[in-house]
Amino acid sequence: MPWAAVEASLRAPQRGPNPHKLSPRIPESTRRAAVAVVLWGDGAGARKLVLVQRGHGAPRHAGELAFPGGMVEPEDRDLPHTARRELEEELGLREGLWELGCYPDGVAKALTRFTPVLFRWEVPHPVFHPNEEIHDVLLLPLEPLIRAPWTTEVLERNGLSLVLPRLELPEAPLWGATAYVLKAWLDGLAGELVRASRKDDRPG
Repeated sequence: MPWAAVEASLRAPQRGPNPHKLSPRIPESTRRAAVAVVLWGDGAGARKLVLVQRGHGAPRHAGELAFPGGMVEPEDRDLPHTARRELEEELGLREGLWELGCYPDGVAKALTRFTPVLFRWEVPHPVFHPNEEIHDVLLLPLEPLIRAPWTTEVLERNGLSLVLPRLELPEAPLWGATAYVLKAWLDGLAGELVRASRKDDRPG
């Protein structure tokens, strides 16, 4: 996935009516969180996405697939700093992370508004040092994720019915707020790839 298309996928939501909110839901908590959407690749483009599977004894989201991330702490200077801190704490990632920008916010389990921060990561050989809260680290190829057989499911939250994307993976289902944000971004990325292809096909 060319980095130019990835960057364009972050600019596109800024032209919409709600450039900072992907989810229209109002969270119950006033606290904020940030997650790291790490795209591993090389100079030619993004190749894989980093997800974690939370430990089954983790205090939040036990056993679920998610982006690395967590709650904003008082010492964090901004949301990208929260995402970087959580990446280091959860996966031991610190070097070689190039911040691409933020994607509009999602809401996790009706409780917390979280900001996805996208990072470009080009180390030759990805190595992770997960902490005790992480059961597994996944490197998922981006192109198959775009073409994957996504389905939808209906979740009930506080009397509201929510239709959310879902993808069955060998490790665990990808669902909830993580799937909601990821599918929206993947759809935007696919659109940018189509636009770029049409532009290249125009006569010079």
